[in-house]
Amino acid sequence: MSITISSVTLPFAEIPYFSFGSGKKALVMLPGIFTKSLMTLSEAVKLAFDDFTEDYTFYVFERQVPLNENCTIEQTAALTADALDALGVGKACVYGVSTGGMIAQCLAAQRGDLVQKLALISTAPYIEEEPGKAMGEIGELFKNGEIETAGRMFARLVYSRDFYEKYEKAIIDTVCGATEQELQRFIRLTGAVVRFDGRSALENIMCPSVVVGGAQDRIFSKQLLKDTARTLGCPLMIYDGYGHAVYDELPQVKKDVFAFFSE
Repeated sequence: MSITISSVTLPFAEIPYFSFGSGKKALVMLPGIFTKSLMTLSEAVKLAFDDFTEDYTFYVFERQVPLNENCTIEQTAALTADALDALGVGKACVYGVSTGGMIAQCLAAQRGDLVQKLALISTAPYIEEEPGKAMGEIGELFKNGEIETAGRMFARLVYSRDFYEKYEKAIIDTVCGATEQELQRFIRLTGAVVRFDGRSALENIMCPSVVVGGAQDRIFSKQLLKDTARTLGCPLMIYDGYGHAVYDELPQVKKDVFAFFSE
């Protein structure tokens, strides 16, 4: 099954995306931020979700181009909605991870007509003070050209210790191989995350939702995940022994989320 790599041209931005799958149900995936472009990871993403491609057609969205220095999560959500309208995707299940989960919250609050069900994975409506400071420090390290130091700090924040130690070389090689443009995008997106506060928007989310995360997440705490689920009045899936990247490290997460989508 092939992957379609394309983009949606809007009046003031272009939204790159790729799609795969042959299912009748639409699945919109909004991934988190990383130093490399999502377009370079399309084969890996498809492989990770191959079990669900008969039931779903996937649309995986990159952030807008150009990405302004003071870009916001809200702006990105609005542009994503415009891209969905242009593609005629209609009502979809939305799989939002980390920063993508923040965008997914705004999308569901702004355009409930586009969201059938919502999975918020390793995310919350804001970032707390300490991890926010850490993200800011990582951005400053990248700005100052200390790429490997920044990459190691980011990886340790995201991955569990065992996973990081097992795949350390591959993770750091990916970070250090990022282009200047990709690093600038990363810096601007981390700034958008630190500035974002979507707590009031949660009250406007009406679709069935689920909050998912690792009990040892060092970016969005277990308590913050609980608070988000409580505000939404929705189920909470917490996996003990895993951190922020539980969505990558534990295959069961995908199975549980897609079970929720199929209910």
